[in-house]
Amino acid sequence: MNISRIGTTILRVPLGEERFCSSQCAFPERHSLLVRIETDTGLVRWGEGGQYGPPEPVAAAIGQAIAVAFAEEGADLVIADLKPARETVAALRKLGADARAYRVDVTDERQVVRLFRKLPRLDILVKNAGTYGPVKKIVDMDRAAWDRPFALNLTAAMLCAREAVRKMTPRHSGNIVNIASNVARRGLPYRGCCVATKWALLGLTQTLALETAADHIRVNAILPGPVPTPHLDGVMKIHARVEGRAAADVAEDWRTCAPVKRFVAPEEVGRVAVFLASALSSAMTGQGLNVTGGFIMT
Repeated sequence: MNISRIGTTILRVPLGEERFCSSQCAFPERHSLLVRIETDTGLVRWGEGGQYGPPEPVAAAIGQAIAVAFAEEGADLVIADLKPARETVAALRKLGADARAYRVDVTDERQVVRLFRKLPRLDILVKNAGTYGPVKKIVDMDRAAWDRPFALNLTAAMLCAREAVRKMTPRHSGNIVNIASNVARRGLPYRGCCVATKWALLGLTQTLALETAADHIRVNAILPGPVPTPHLDGVMKIHARVEGRAAADVAEDWRTCAPVKRFVAPEEVGRVAVFLASALSSAMTGQGLNVTGGFIMT
């Protein structure tokens, strides 16, 4: 199945009568899922000398897997992107989803507010759109390169979460899942900007969990390890260039950094997203789940 790139996923699921389900179905009834496809926000592009990661490097694979995982569980989807998403809508409808599409840039506050006003009900938000950002040392960082990833990785998460909570609070139920990164729990040379946004996203997740718990809204994050995509290949090649190493050696290091000695599959992230949005994780909030093959264990 060919589904176009999916970035931020905003999920909508009736949770008023949350209950445990069979292993074959994560949710007790049909649900709605709002997915943001992010192909090029205009904020994160290749910089001079190729020192920036490509737009939406992780979103395509992980967002697609999340959308498919929820569609397979009976979720309905609203897709928001800067470009038409007709092919994606058609593909998801083949899975039985009631899929729709809107053109939205989630870094734009007015567009985010308008999008959420269109939703009669919202039960789950999965914020997945993000960027790797510049691949350079802090000492070489310029302000513009530093600011751009914060708009997509962090500010967009705040804007979407804010609007989601405003819709969830009157119903006293809801789930928010932020897709962060394994670098939310470690440093990484040449990736200071990305690392900073992901640590901040985890902090935002925990703060939101504390602020919304009384309204029975749960907020968690997923911290994936490296996921094999053409975008990841591009970033690894940039690392190889700035580190003065062979691209094949960098790729092998990243592939084997975890005890399982392989990359993380997008579908593995999608299944965890479904778990966090379901009643099966009803006692979990403020958590950051490592999906890294054992690379990160704390």
